[in-house]
Amino acid sequence: MNKFWLLLGLSFVIGTTCAWTMNYMEYGHREAYFGEITMDGSVTADNVMAKLKEYHSDSAARAELDGKPVHDFGAMSPGSKGSHEFIVKNVGNDVLRLELGASTCKCTLGSLVNNQLAPGESTSVELEWTVSSDKTTFEQSAELRTNDPLRPAIRLVVQGLVISDIEFDPKQIAFGEVLAAEPFEFSTKLYNYYDTDIVPQSAKFGSEELTELSEVEFEPFEVSEADGSHQNARQGFLVKVNVKPGLRQGPLVTNLQVSFKKVGASEEATTDNQTDELSEDTFVALAECAGRVMGPLTILESSAMKSTDGGGYIWTLGRLDADDDLEKKCLVALKGSEKDSTNLTIGETYPSDVIEAEFGKPIGRGQTRLFPLVLKLKAGEELIDLLGKNKDDFGWLWIESDNPKVSRMKVAIKVLIEPRP
Repeated sequence: MNKFWLLLGLSFVIGTTCAWTMNYMEYGHREAYFGEITMDGSVTADNVMAKLKEYHSDSAARAELDGKPVHDFGAMSPGSKGSHEFIVKNVGNDVLRLELGASTCKCTLGSLVNNQLAPGESTSVELEWTVSSDKTTFEQSAELRTNDPLRPAIRLVVQGLVISDIEFDPKQIAFGEVLAAEPFEFSTKLYNYYDTDIVPQSAKFGSEELTELSEVEFEPFEVSEADGSHQNARQGFLVKVNVKPGLRQGPLVTNLQVSFKKVGASEEATTDNQTDELSEDTFVALAECAGRVMGPLTILESSAMKSTDGGGYIWTLGRLDADDDLEKKCLVALKGSEKDSTNLTIGETYPSDVIEAEFGKPIGRGQTRLFPLVLKLKAGEELIDLLGKNKDDFGWLWIESDNPKVSRMKVAIKVLIEPRP
């Protein structure tokens, strides 16, 4: 038993010693940025200046970088390789010594004798990198050490975006609020980063309704510096979408699906606008689309007034005590080409003995006519609960129009009215 505990203790000591040694060899010693730290008492007040001279140069060499220390390569596809040359000059009066420090990419100094630059000379520092595929941004750096006392280290950086073979700009197409009865259009740019040209074939949406009402055009353009981070793309296409009236009201979130072929992948390229079946040599690129389809009739929203997916509204008034005002107001907006030829009225209300409403004189404002709506609630001798705790257990009113092109709209009213004498 004693031997067991002895062997266990010996194993613990040996294991701890080996682990500490390996950790120290790997991480425990590295050169400090301002030189080695000495704690053995060899540095005193009498010799500190002499010691400092060992670590800090008083050379008259001056390192100057021709250009910025950060190179933005724009955008590159995953796995692609790039390189960039930085130029370092010696603008001082002494020999400039250069050496490579810490680096996260391949870094090569120009052909120098003993890595030295005479006054007035310059050399190139080339950084090479391979773009990783697991991130959307990329950055690599290399440190260049010098004997310039004013610039002991120069950090060179290359950075940019990591893109797919096909990129959209914008990636998320937001067409905002559009009227269901009016046509609208939106666009995005498609950039090709393949090694070969492509030919767009067709486009459709995840929404079948939007696909049926849309016409999509592809207009090629020359990629230039004006395209910013996409200036290195091989091709560019402007994707224009024209949508006819008729979309259902409510939020619309879908994706744009552009099918394309690589040049040479097939003898003939079809150009039909819609394609249900894709051949093996046809590829698809996706972009997100989002917006909201509105009817010509809307209500200006507030904390109490919120729209629903079906195009109606919910007016939440909460609990009204005996001292609260029973008259509430909101603004109904009429937009589109029919706004000037349409009149609004209050239709059916429920409960009719509790809810009444009327419109004030309309107000013209640019492309919109505003109709002030006054809601008049009636209290009774008993509690009136229209909070909608159960399904459809709330009040409502209908807003009607005399124009068949402007559909009527329902407003649900959630309220609890305390009894009043």
